[in-house]
Amino acid sequence: MKIVVKIGGRAVEDAAVRRQIARRLSSFVAEGHRVVVVHGGGARLTEMLGRLGIETQFHEGLRITDAATRDVALMVLAGIVNKEWVAAFEAAGQRALGVAGGDAGLIRATKISAGTNGSRQSLGFVGRPSKINTALFDWAARKRIVPVVASLGLSSRGEYLNINADDLAAAIAVALRADRLAYLTEAGGVWDAGKKLLPRVSVGEIPHLIRSGVVRDGMIPKLRSSARTLRQGVREIDIISWQPPRALASVIQQGTCPGTRIVK
Repeated sequence: MKIVVKIGGRAVEDAAVRRQIARRLSSFVAEGHRVVVVHGGGARLTEMLGRLGIETQFHEGLRITDAATRDVALMVLAGIVNKEWVAAFEAAGQRALGVAGGDAGLIRATKISAGTNGSRQSLGFVGRPSKINTALFDWAARKRIVPVVASLGLSSRGEYLNINADDLAAAIAVALRADRLAYLTEAGGVWDAGKKLLPRVSVGEIPHLIRSGVVRDGMIPKLRSSARTLRQGVREIDIISWQPPRALASVIQQGTCPGTRIVK
């Protein structure tokens, strides 16, 4: 089975949680599954930007990224956070390869802007994946190595662009024709206005959930990328918590989702 897992939130920041997740994913590789990990690191990036006196701004869950912010993203995401995940896998006895979009021509991205009251707002060095070169993933699978991918890509001009990690995980899942795409989140799923977990959300419901304000902030790009992904061949997407430890196993081994399953 081809499995793409996007990891964000506290799971990126807490060393003990990283080790727990790395052990679980390593067990899937031992069972013969093909695993690719995509990580975020927004909180760590915001913290570093604050220490450097660089203001952080968002638009509908996407970080507005000027040149200085982009350079710090390279340092934090492709550097510190990425190598922490590699270390967690190595501690679990699983070989891992930490990469970013520019490595081996892995991820080509195009700049995007955002709509605001009928006009377009520049997001700076923010991109969306336009092409995934799967050769590196295929090589890693043959060697039983887990690729750990930082959410950055190269433009056609050779500029690094900051990519929303949900978008990147979705694009990789489509390129690999993955059997499973799972988002590990703090929320553990999509919740309605009454704080009730929605076990199942269809693509057709997503625009209403966004317009009505039921979903906000980082869940907006997550659901939008889910809608695009389901239209491109991935059958279903699971948004789950990294706790309890068996949550991911339920998705991979039993096909059941303890969080929210996004379907066509």
